[in-house]
Amino acid sequence: LVVIFQEDLRGFFERLAMLGNIGKKFSSLSGLKSSTEIIAEITHVAPAQIAALALEARKLGAKIVVVHGETIVEPVPAGTNLAALKSSVDILAHPGLLTEKEARLAADRGIYLEITTRKGHSFTNGHVAQMARKFKAKLILNNDAHSPADFVGKEKAERIARGAGLNSRDITAMFENSRRMVKKLQV
Repeated sequence: LVVIFQEDLRGFFERLAMLGNIGKKFSSLSGLKSSTEIIAEITHVAPAQIAALALEARKLGAKIVVVHGETIVEPVPAGTNLAALKSSVDILAHPGLLTEKEARLAADRGIYLEITTRKGHSFTNGHVAQMARKFKAKLILNNDAHSPADFVGKEKAERIARGAGLNSRDITAMFENSRRMVKKLQV
C-alpha cells in the first residue's frame, strides 16, 4: 500500500512504475509474488490541475484517487472541491463547507465524501453528513492520519460519526462503503 501526498505526483508515479517493473523481474526470479497497490492523494494543487493529475494517477496504476478538499483549517484553493468532483476521483476528503451543487455532483458521480476522524478537519463533519443525506451522496470514513496517535478504533469512529449526526443505518452504510473501497484494492 502506497499513499502519496501531492507535491510531485507525476515524477513519483514514474519512479514507482519503474521500481514496480524491477520488482516484477526480481519476484519472477525468486518465485515470490510482488503486490503494490497505489492510493494517490492529490493535495494543495491548483484546481485546474486536478483532472489531469487524477488521470495521470490512474494511468500510472492508482486504484484509488483521493483529493484533499476545502477543509476550513488549511489554505486550500477555492474551487478544489468542484474540480475534484468533476474529475476521475474516488474520494473527496475533508470537503469542509461543501455546497449543495458539490454534494449533488458527488451523489450523481458516485464519489465518496469523507467523514474524518482527524482533529480540525472533523469540524465540518456534521455539515458534510447533512449535505450527503440531503442529496444521497455516499459517505466513507477516513482519518487523514499524520502519526500513529491519529488512528482511532471502531468504537471511537462510531462516536465521531454519531457526533456528525449520523444514525446507526448511516454508520453501517458508511463502514460498508469503507469496506468496498478496501476491496477495490484487492481486485
